[in-house]
Amino acid sequence: MKKIMVCGLTLVAIVIINFLGTFMGLTFLDASIFSGILSAGIIHFFTSSGGFTSNQLRLIVQAQTGYKMNEERVTINPSYAFYTAIVYTIVSLVVTFVYYKEYFI
Repeated sequence: MKKIMVCGLTLVAIVIINFLGTFMGLTFLDASIFSGILSAGIIHFFTSSGGFTSNQLRLIVQAQTGYKMNEERVTINPSYAFYTAIVYTIVSLVVTFVYYKEYFI
């Protein structure tokens, strides 16, 4: 039940971001691709560890204290929210391609 709620809340958040994109002059369908990619990127950034920001912080602490710290390996912990954002992006790409198929072909 918790997993379904996480997926549902993620989907609602993406649709709200998508709706806010329509105020910038984009159609709902055109904004859906960007909101899906943006939300997947944000979720990936906050659920992964050992990336650029972790290394930057580790180097700052080493410089200030003089103690060498072990480097943290890059790990990605994909959650249901991340999978929901990826599925939303893929579905929006397919729907966009079908809607604009005459333009693409």
